[in-house]
Formats: sequence, C-alpha cells, structure tokens
Amino acid sequence: MQRLIQLFVEQLIRDFLLVYSAFWLASLFAATMAILRGDIIAALIALVASFFLFEILFRLLLFIAYGREYRYAVFTYFLVDHPKYGSVLRKNAKSKELPFRIFDIFLFPPNTGRVTDLGENLAKRNVFTVNDLGFRGRSFNPKKKSAKLRIFCLGGSTTAGHSLNNDETWPIFLESELRQRGYDVEVVNAGTHGWNSYKDFLRYKEEIVEYSADVVLLHQGWNEEFLWSSLSLGKKWRPKAVRNVREEHALYCPPNRFLSSERFITKFLAIQAALKKFVFKRNMSFQNPRRWGVLLRREYIRAWLDNMLETARAAKEHNALVYAIDYPGLVSIDDSKHNRETYVQGSRLTPLFADYQATSRARISEALTLVSSAIPLLRAHEDFSTVEGRERLPLFLDEIHLSGVGNERLANAIAAQLAADPDFQARHTGDVHKSNINFSDAMAKDILHTAGKNSYSVERFVTERIETLEGKRVDTSDIPTERYTTF
Repeated sequence: MQRLIQLFVEQLIRDFLLVYSAFWLASLFAATMAILRGDIIAALIALVASFFLFEILFRLLLFIAYGREYRYAVFTYFLVDHPKYGSVLRKNAKSKELPFRIFDIFLFPPNTGRVTDLGENLAKRNVFTVNDLGFRGRSFNPKKKSAKLRIFCLGGSTTAGHSLNNDETWPIFLESELRQRGYDVEVVNAGTHGWNSYKDFLRYKEEIVEYSADVVLLHQGWNEEFLWSSLSLGKKWRPKAVRNVREEHALYCPPNRFLSSERFITKFLAIQAALKKFVFKRNMSFQNPRRWGVLLRREYIRAWLDNMLETARAAKEHNALVYAIDYPGLVSIDDSKHNRETYVQGSRLTPLFADYQATSRARISEALTLVSSAIPLLRAHEDFSTVEGRERLPLFLDEIHLSGVGNERLANAIAAQLAADPDFQARHTGDVHKSNINFSDAMAKDILHTAGKNSYSVERFVTERIETLEGKRVDTSDIPTERYTTF
C-alpha cells in the first residue's frame, strides 16, 4: 500500500499544477453556486475550507508515503536558508547517516532521478558531509591552522561538488597535489550550490576573514549568467540581491517571502509549477532569441567583476593572497565541427545549447582576462584544451560540472600554477606576509567601464544567432530539467 501511495504522490508532484487547478475549479464552482443562492459567507467558507482540506490531504499522503520527514520529498535537506547569505549547506549533515529519504539532486550520481525506496535511496547517495561551520568536508579549527597555509576555495556547485563524493572535489585534490609538491597546506571547500560572486563576497567579509585565510581562490562566472537569465532574462535581476533556497533553486524569482514560504506545501508547489511552465522554460529556451540577447548584456558581468574586486580589497586588508580561476567547460567556441558533434552526442547538449554554452564560456574568459590586471588569474582551462573528442567526455558529468577525474586534472593545473607563482612561494616560506592585491580605484573603475564588452567575434556570432531565431516558434523541450531543479 505504501508503495502505491508513493507512486501516486510522485505522479501528483509531477502533474501538480493540473491536479491543483482541477481541484480549485471544483471549489470555485461550489462557491459560485453558493453565491447564486445569495450565500456569500458560505462561498468564502467553501474556498477557505477547500484550500486547507487539500493541504491536509496532501500532507497526509506525504506522511504515509515518506514518514515524519515527508517535507524533504518537496524541499531540499542539505540546502537551508541563511539570514545573511540567503542559503547555505546544513551544518553537521552527513548524507550516509540520514535514515529518511532525501532528493537533493547533487547528492546522487548523474541521472539517478528520484529514488523512493529508502534502502536504495540511502545506498545511492554520494558521501557528502558538511562540517560544524557549514563547509563541505572535514572540520577545521577556525582559530588555529593545521598547516603553514590555509586556502579557501569559493564558488558554486562546481567547487562544492555536484554529484560527487567528498574525495572527488577539486579542493580535496588540490590539497593532495600541493602536499605532494612539498607545500604544507590545508584546503577548505567553501563552495555552495547556486552561489554567485556576491554571496562569496558576503561570506568572505562576514566569516572567512576570521578563519586565518592565507589564500583565497575564486571560481565564479557560470552562475552570474544563469542568475540574470533565470530572473525573467534580467527583468527581475538586481545586483547584490540575496535569495533563499526556494527562491534560488525552485522558483527562480526575486526575494519574495510570500511566494517562497514553506508554510503551505500545496501553495508552494502550485506556484513553482506555474512559474516553471509559463515563465522559466519559455524564457530559458535556447531557441528563444531573447535568451541569446542575454549574451549582449553587460550588467551582470560588471556586477560579477565588481564583487570580485570588493572581495580582493577585503582580502588585501587581511593580507591574503587572491587568485581567480578560469575554469573549463565541455564545449568551446574553438571546437572543430567533429569535436562539437561528439560533445553533443555524448552529453545532454543540443546544438543550440552547445553554441550558447560555448559563447557564454567565451564571455567568462574575456571577463577574467580583463580583471587579471587586478587579480592574478590561474588559467586552469588551458590544461584541458589538449584533451579533445571522446577523450574529453569522461572529464565532465555534464556541460559544466567536472567528474572526479576532471577535478583531479583541474587541481593539478591549479597546483602547478600556484607553485610557480612567486607570491605563493614567498607566502609558504614565510618570507613575505602580505597580499598580492595592489590595484588603484582608477584601475578598478577602468575595468568595470570595459566589463561585459564582447569581442568582435562573440558579438557577431550572437547577433547572427538572434537574427536566425527571430520569428520562429520556441520549443521549451530543449531545457534539461535536471540542470534547473532539485527534482
């Protein structure tokens, strides 16, 4: 019986908008009949009672299907709200020790889907632990370093680790590689899924400055474009806005406590389904010329680099070294025709999706090159450029996230460039204890003035793509659902 109810609930969640709409149409019909009889009070009671009745019935089904922790069939477990950062990883969480079902997509191997059997759900989870300070991986003493240098790696899911075990993330590999090279380091994974540069800046300023950070590595860029695009293609985007877990990962909306409230699950699911179907997917389709128009906008690039520069200024005040990382993507604007076809056939990319991803990747690289005059840049992507075709596919889980093998290669590239850097060497030997950041306000102003201006080739490619898509029907089937939702 429980298994049948689980199947029913899973189908209900998938088709929630349809079921919810049908229920409310019936409720409205009953209310209308009451109004026609002249009983407005009865109509209002019918509507209110219908809402609470549906909520109670749905929660009862969830309880029967999933037990006391049924809310995690709808909401994430490992990502929780935070008053300053909007969202963080749940402290002291250990994926393999939770005796109930969880469905956070980044805890499972790629393409696992929703596993409702408890035993199978537990067995398939990756080893994902969060320490007492809210960072992925082992605990550390915030007041006392366990090595000569303490390195913090900031970023989103590509840093925190998507669908990977603890020991498959690039910060873990980086520590191992630097130690093998003779550097006594302690590396902390400060990545959080969905984070952008502003949240990284807040965490550094509010928290990491108190943790004796010697080196700060910034891997950002991908989530800046996604943030702009997912907020109605920039119409609802605001710089330096902080959103909670549901606003960021489920609703793709600006801060709105009414829409994102967890108080009524049925209301939340109905809003989520409606926004996803009628707003998000239509905007985000790669067949939509307005989506391509995002790659002509400069605002989110400027906001990103501004946050990076602010982080660098704060790091300078605390004598920390700062480096930005140019992270690889599966596709590139320099791909040969044969290689691009290989990547599309071997991943969830479509030809248009691949073109968009490669162009967005080029914008990120151009922006990082621009800011490198103020913040040293580790060009880790160059180590991936020689791996092409079918040999490149195993390095990635999807178009952005690296596999464990890919993360090991990335860490090796970062370690090699850090080891060759005089500032890093001097910091390790103890000869110099000052920041490598030394840019003027005028330089920062010039960087931000130029930020987001595309190269001629990128500008021309995007403009031509928009022209070819104008006036054509937009099919939302090219949106890879698992990329944009926890379900």
